[in-house]
Amino acid sequence: MSNKGDGSQKISEKDSLKIELSLNQNTIDRISDVQKNYLEEEMNEVIPEIEDGQVNITGVYIFDEGDKFEAKIYIVNGLSRAINFEKAPLCIVNSKGEELGYEIFDLNEMGDIPPYSARPWKIYFDKKNVVVDEIPQDDWKIVFDSRIKAVTYANIELEAIPESLDAKEIATFKEFIATLPKLEQGQVSISVFTITQYQNDDLLMTLIARNGVDEPIKLEKLPITIETYDGRTVVNGAFDLENFEINAGKARILSLIFKKELLLEEEFDLASCKVMFNS
Repeated sequence: MSNKGDGSQKISEKDSLKIELSLNQNTIDRISDVQKNYLEEEMNEVIPEIEDGQVNITGVYIFDEGDKFEAKIYIVNGLSRAINFEKAPLCIVNSKGEELGYEIFDLNEMGDIPPYSARPWKIYFDKKNVVVDEIPQDDWKIVFDSRIKAVTYANIELEAIPESLDAKEIATFKEFIATLPKLEQGQVSISVFTITQYQNDDLLMTLIARNGVDEPIKLEKLPITIETYDGRTVVNGAFDLENFEINAGKARILSLIFKKELLLEEEFDLASCKVMFNS
């Protein structure tokens, strides 16, 4: 991780990854071709070589703006997948490794950084988070703190849609999936879409199962507990699932019926119940 002017070896197409400039959608809509060409030239000049599988940060400049320091950076993604940063702890350090400043930045607005690309961004260090009055222009760089969280999210699409659903119902499921927390690569998630109670007191639970793993997964048994707000158990058991497979990067609808005879409580407020999927 290095800055312009620190003497690091620059990118060589022969020995290093081919890194492309990446701009988020808001920037693309506002930038001219001349500005884009300038950024490409700047990127090729300042970012150091990077190996496959690395994520790097390079500072271009840092200026005193009165109550804060403005810094321009490039985040370089050497992974084969897109990445997205949430809370990113960044440090300003000198050549001795001394910390000149530290701040946690929310970089969600940067959006997803595609594989093998570099994205320019501006960050602002509040002066209360910088321990020196001046930052020497020939001896500084910005580095990731060890607590950084670089997240790769899975792009989830609905599959195996039941033929009984009409277009409006399908759209409702897709909208619900879009509102769920992002699913990190390698994770599997099950979320409750609805729980309803029939007139005969049977319960119908509709779930959305999402697969963020790089290969299909098969759910064979699903342990479920439903509890009231005051801790009383309404249902506690495991469903045996037949041929319920979810492809990589996909989501499926799963509907389960709890017969009245399985319910451990006769009177409960369904709206205030919580559902747990036990491991």
